[in-house]
Amino acid sequence: MQDSKETSEETVNWQTPEYVVVETALEVTAYALTDR
Repeated sequence: MQDSKETSEETVNWQTPEYVVVETALEVTAYALTDR
């Protein structure tokens, strides 16, 4: 079970380039600022 989870996490990390993470973070930040 744990091995499958680790494999899934590795797959997600491999499919998620840094720029996608940064873009998502910026979108979340913008939403938070707009929501205030």
